Amino acid sequence: MKIGSLRERLHSLRVRLRAVLRREEMESDLDDELRFHLAMRQQHYGDSGLGSEDARYAALRRFGNFTAFKEECRDMWNLGPVEGIGRLARFVAQDLRYGVRGLRQQPAFALLAVTTLALGIGAATTIFSVIQNVLLDPFDFSADRLVAIEIRDETGKGRGGRRMFPVPEFLDYKEQVGSFEDVIGGGYMDVVYTTPAGAEQLAGGFMTVNNFSFLGTPAALGRTLEAGDDQPGAPPVFVLTHKAWVVSFGKDPGVIGKSFVLNGVARTCVGVMGPRFYKLGADVYLPAVLDRANEEERRRPYMLQARLRQGVSLEEARTEVALVAERLAKVYPDRYPKRFTARVDSMIDSTVGSFRQTLYTLAAAVGLLLLIACANVANLLLARAIGRERELAVRASLGAGRSRLVLQMLVESLLLALLGAVLGCVLAHFGIRGIVAAIPDGLIPRQAVIRMNWPVLAFSLGVAVLTSVLCGLVPGLRAARRDVVEPLKGSGKGGAGDGARRRPLAGVLVVSEVALSLVLLSGAGLLIRSFMKLQNVELGFEPKGVLIARLAFPPGEYKSAGAGRVANEVTARLAALPGVVAVSTAGTSPPPFGSGTLMRLPGSASEPEPASIQIVGEGFFRTVGARLLRGRLLDEADVAGARKVAVVNQTLVARYFDGIDPLGRAIDLTGLATMQPDPVADPVFEIVGVVADFRNQGIREPALPQAIIPHTVTAGYGRGILLKAQGDARALLNGLEREVWAVDPRVAVTNVELLSDVLDRWQYAEPRLSLVIMSVFAGTGLTLVALGVFSVVAYTVSRRTHEIGIRMALGAERADVVRMVLRMALGLVGSGIALGLLGAVALARVLQAQLFGVTALDPATFASVALVLACVGLLAGYVPALRATRVAPMTALRQS
Repeated sequence: MKIGSLRERLHSLRVRLRAVLRREEMESDLDDELRFHLAMRQQHYGDSGLGSEDARYAALRRFGNFTAFKEECRDMWNLGPVEGIGRLARFVAQDLRYGVRGLRQQPAFALLAVTTLALGIGAATTIFSVIQNVLLDPFDFSADRLVAIEIRDETGKGRGGRRMFPVPEFLDYKEQVGSFEDVIGGGYMDVVYTTPAGAEQLAGGFMTVNNFSFLGTPAALGRTLEAGDDQPGAPPVFVLTHKAWVVSFGKDPGVIGKSFVLNGVARTCVGVMGPRFYKLGADVYLPAVLDRANEEERRRPYMLQARLRQGVSLEEARTEVALVAERLAKVYPDRYPKRFTARVDSMIDSTVGSFRQTLYTLAAAVGLLLLIACANVANLLLARAIGRERELAVRASLGAGRSRLVLQMLVESLLLALLGAVLGCVLAHFGIRGIVAAIPDGLIPRQAVIRMNWPVLAFSLGVAVLTSVLCGLVPGLRAARRDVVEPLKGSGKGGAGDGARRRPLAGVLVVSEVALSLVLLSGAGLLIRSFMKLQNVELGFEPKGVLIARLAFPPGEYKSAGAGRVANEVTARLAALPGVVAVSTAGTSPPPFGSGTLMRLPGSASEPEPASIQIVGEGFFRTVGARLLRGRLLDEADVAGARKVAVVNQTLVARYFDGIDPLGRAIDLTGLATMQPDPVADPVFEIVGVVADFRNQGIREPALPQAIIPHTVTAGYGRGILLKAQGDARALLNGLEREVWAVDPRVAVTNVELLSDVLDRWQYAEPRLSLVIMSVFAGTGLTLVALGVFSVVAYTVSRRTHEIGIRMALGAERADVVRMVLRMALGLVGSGIALGLLGAVALARVLQAQLFGVTALDPATFASVALVLACVGLLAGYVPALRATRVAPMTALRQS
């Protein structure tokens, strides 16, 4: 590029910038320059002998059109696009100032519009925050291409999927699946931290040492587990989570390099992880040993997670894993059902599970609420625009074009939307705090931190801008299309049907609001009925007032210390405490749900079927309030003698002994024969009693066949304590720990909580969360609908004041006027109900997976919702109707 050309371009750029930023100064310079040239020309003619006046006129004639010459100079500045932007900016600034003044003059309108938008934007921002941080970015590491394997039982008799694989099976998948670039594994274990004050249970996680490098998560202090930590003879080490470091070790940085006694072994703490690293739900991480030849280690079950090779799709990985699973099912036949599916899901999907569908449902609901809010604000803006007809007509008559009027309405609605976004973010802040507190533990990844961040703030701003366009464009176009002459006449008496004729769009918006609200209300109604059904499910036991606790034994102490003996001594000491009604030993699964096992009739050639088993002491049935149907319960002699007797449930009797007396007959609990660490030889048990079914698969699922046996038969399944008290069972917590440590100070007491709280967290918390959020959305939508109906009916009544006066002057009764107005309101609501029923049916089908005991097309719910909307419509129309009856006929007739 030539230097001269570059200088010209730079000069042109400077001129343009100066013209935009210092426009008045350039205009002044242009005027001065033109006046100078004119004066010089005039002086030239004066020097030629003309008089001053003749010289001036001659100069003007020679110079030409002064204004046209200025326009030519401006064109030479080449400011067309820049000037257009500047002009638009000036218009926007003017409209913003005008809009602020208008909102100050109408505070009620401003408050209602901003609050309405804030409710919609705040709700949308809250739900998007949850989706962003749970479904899109839940971990403190990149989950791209990370997957997990699950074996699903498709026979319909199992309890879901299996994600844990013993060492040989784990290594087979690792070695045979070529789609995997790298594989990590880990599992759960009890870790008893021994201190001079007693034993403390920590949630332990054993993991392959490549976990941290695989995930790319460094330690906050010290180092992570590394290659070599899992080798024979390596110094015993462990890594702490940030939470355990804070809670159990007081944020002491001196823990690095210090030795602690974990499970009877002195281990050195080598690192502390960051606050968001929370894998396996553990407090401490120990290196695992993947050794097929090590008999003790090879039985440990590992969760398998992998990273796909670059370019390998999820579907390709699923196909290959399915083929490998078919081969391994022949190698390990006892670990695979007859019909199964090998699932490969992304790590996020495998962690979030069914909550993904819940979030998508809530996202759809908040979308409906946002549309209702937009429709309501659009209605308010439309009414305001019609009320400003004269003002807009004056502006149009003075030269304002249609685009200028539309811009004014858009800028004013954008102002409202931005104010709504600010208030919406404030509401979202508190909404996020509320929803985080309501999400049950374990429902989402523990690493997920739900908060407003840049993507969420960008989303809120985008919603605000979109809302401003939706709310301002249509009313702006309507206002711009008005006839300029008619509003200036100022006559409009509001004849018959004037309101409906002048605001058909308002009616359409209200009908849309009613339809959308009906969809929300029907969804909330279905969830309410479903939740009521859940709460009324017969559990088969009484959880109220029952305290449960888990006893954590150091590994290897089950047989040497005798877990059964310790549990028996503890229950005997607890029974002597004041206020204790009943106490019992049980397995560690939240009783009376039980643990999974396999079962069949002795001598049967059929394959064992899934069943539930619970190991208990003789006080179990009294503690949980089980209902005996026939035979007897387990007694002290059964437990003390470790007799192979069982109390079974109704489902087991119906499946195996239909029409036959089960008492005295036997069942083969085949799962006990292979259970580790204490298999039961010849696990055939005599049935001595039958109790009512427990909901041992959860409230939503039918009960599995269940056998309840003495806990002294096996050392497996761990040990827990059930305690029923007269008053608040939690008051016995200190006494519980004291009695346990009096028996054996190496045993830790953990997971102490009320059985009713466990049920609430496992079974009721997730449906309650959906119910509460959907109900809040539905209630907000219903309020907005009431305001929408009220505004339209009130406006229409005000436009028909002249007509109403004529009717009353001709003898119409007040009741006639009320009926006329209420018919108008019911017409709007009825149309919306008819339209909304279609959308409600579609939403109900989406909600079907979250419903219990209620069909998606429940007629009672739809009828109730329609009735509620009709009543709201009548109430919203009743106030304007009463106001219409108070119109004095002569006053109305004199209105011009």
